[in-house]
Amino acid sequence: MLQDTFFIGGVQVAVAGKPYIIAEIGSNHDQSIDKAFSMIDMAANAGADAVKFQLFKADKMYPVGTKMHDIFKSIELDTGWLSKLMKYCEKVEVEFMTSPFDEESALLLEDIGVNAYKIASSEIIKTGLLSRIASFKKPMFISTGMCDLADVYDAVECCKHAGNSQIALLQCGVMYPIPVEHVNLRVMDTFSSVFGCPVGFSDHTRGMAAAIAAVGRGACVIEKHITLNRNSDGPDHFFAMEPDEFKIFIQMINEAYSCLGSPEKNMLPEERTQGRREGLYAAHDIATGKVLGKNDIMLRRPAGGIIKRHYQTVLGSVSKKAFLKGDALEWDSIILK
Repeated sequence: MLQDTFFIGGVQVAVAGKPYIIAEIGSNHDQSIDKAFSMIDMAANAGADAVKFQLFKADKMYPVGTKMHDIFKSIELDTGWLSKLMKYCEKVEVEFMTSPFDEESALLLEDIGVNAYKIASSEIIKTGLLSRIASFKKPMFISTGMCDLADVYDAVECCKHAGNSQIALLQCGVMYPIPVEHVNLRVMDTFSSVFGCPVGFSDHTRGMAAAIAAVGRGACVIEKHITLNRNSDGPDHFFAMEPDEFKIFIQMINEAYSCLGSPEKNMLPEERTQGRREGLYAAHDIATGKVLGKNDIMLRRPAGGIIKRHYQTVLGSVSKKAFLKGDALEWDSIILK
């Protein structure tokens, strides 16, 4: 089993814990560091815990001269920005994270001292990359798109063999946007049962419903793509959230988590004072040491102290204090026979 709790920069990521929210900037900086700074501000202002970029080299991914090479070359992150972006994140108090797509990129991130790593769905089967990153002994968020359970199991075992059990597994589908019928949030239940680690959801839907439902299902990590303008050119802008939407998104995520509350079923204080049920009250002035009989107790609403169901238990008890007529009977004010 993996760890059920770990910390990133002092912030806890834990099973059943408050959702850790990652703003996925990805390649939506459009190779402009000023736009990257603006997107970090956007995430921080909305209340995200972390921002995440992608660090890949087009030359290592696709043959030079192909269409895919040209696309990825046009959205590469300049490695000279890494320290600047990280320092800016520290300034606005949001965690800086990046998904490295090769070991050389991972080493660059380790050199600047990042606190955690994100593994993109496409990289989960690269055992050499996983093992290298896991050897840094820092928390890892692993997206599981394009994978079956055997792939996820192998990835986890690879990380554990490298000495790292600080892992959160994110349910994910690699469609942009993904239709809701393919979101499959119950996969998080499987991850929880099999691995015992924090689970989450990397949300590629257009809306908010899936992520809110994920929180209700136990997600303690939520990742969402962001953009300054959904009409911008680039492969990841059109389905990402703009600033005002993202701020509302985080508010809704946090509100959904607050709604989970406690597993204990108890009456609320307001229900005790306003609820339509009867309680036990002194029918007249009662002296200390009085044995309470039927004539000493009256029923009235609301149930401010001992409720009606305990009437027979209270009969024959002895008052530990003096009561005035109309005082609510309390358990610490009587001695049971």
